[in-house]
Amino acid sequence: MTNKIKNIFTLLRVRQYYKNLLVFVGAFFSVNMLDFSIYPSLLAGLVVLCCVSSINYIINDLKDIEDDKKHPEKVKKKPLASGEISKFLAILILCLLVLIALFLIIFFTLNIGYIITVVLLLLTGQLYNHLLKNYAFVDVLTLSTGYLWRALAGTFLIEVIISPWLFLAIFEIAMFLSLAKRKGDLMILGDKENAIGHKKVYEIYSQKILDQSYIMMASSLFLTYALYLIFHFNLNEMSELYNINEYLVIISIPVFLYIIMKYMYLTSSKPEIARNPEKAFFNKGMLIAMIILGGILTYAYYFDEFLLFISSF
Repeated sequence: MTNKIKNIFTLLRVRQYYKNLLVFVGAFFSVNMLDFSIYPSLLAGLVVLCCVSSINYIINDLKDIEDDKKHPEKVKKKPLASGEISKFLAILILCLLVLIALFLIIFFTLNIGYIITVVLLLLTGQLYNHLLKNYAFVDVLTLSTGYLWRALAGTFLIEVIISPWLFLAIFEIAMFLSLAKRKGDLMILGDKENAIGHKKVYEIYSQKILDQSYIMMASSLFLTYALYLIFHFNLNEMSELYNINEYLVIISIPVFLYIIMKYMYLTSSKPEIARNPEKAFFNKGMLIAMIILGGILTYAYYFDEFLLFISSF
C-alpha cells in the first residue's frame, strides 16, 4: 500500500508542486499578505494549479509510455512505464483531478482572468509535450512561460496589478532554471548519442552554447532584480522624506547575487541538482541566503503594514 501511494505521488510529480507557490507572488509584492480574506481563493487556486500540473504530467506519461519502456532511466523512474501503475488507474486519477479542479474553479475561483491563465497553463504544457519540446530554445522558452501563468493566476485571483519588471524577473528565473537543467542533462548523459536519445533537442544543444546562454540569463536576471527594486521604491529619487525601511532593501541585491552564483556553482559541480532544482533548497548556504533575502524583502514591504496591523488590535 505504501509503495502504491509512493508511485501515485511520483505519477502526480508532487515534488514539482513548489512551482505553484508562485500564485502567492502577487499577494506578497502588492502588500496584501496581511489581508486574510484573500487566502481561501488563493489556497483553492493553488490546489487547482497543482491539479493542472499533474494533469499535464499524466497525459505526457500516457502518451510516452511505450517510448519510456525502452528508455533505461525512465523505465525505472516512471510508474506507468515500469508497470507499477496501470493505465486504467492513471486515467482514473486524471479524471479525479479534472473534477477537483472544476469544483474549486466553480465554487472558489470563478474569475475569468484566472480561468484563462489555468487554460493557458494546460495548453502550454500540452504544446510542449506534443511538439515544442523538440525545438531547441523554443523548449526552454515554453517551459518558462508556465511560471508566468502561475504568477499571473494569483494576481487575477486577488485583482491586483504588479510591476512588469517583476514578471520579467520570474520569467528569467524560469529560463535560468531550465537552462541549468539542460546543462545538467548533458553533463550526466555524457556522449551526444545518449543525450539525443534522451531529448531530440540535444542535436543542437552543446555544453558551450548552454554555458553562454546560462551566463547571459544569470546576468540579465541580476540586473532585472536590481532595477525592479530601484524603480519600485524610487531609490533613484531620494529625498529627506525617504523611508529607511524601504531603502534597506538595497541590501538584498548582493544577497540575490550570491544566490545566483551559488546556484551556478552547485549546478556545475553537482548536475543532479540542476535536474532537480528543489535539492538546492537543502544546501546550507542557499538556505541561509534565501532566508536572509526573504527577511529583507518582508521587512521592506511589510514593516509599516505590520505596525498598522498590530495597532488595530
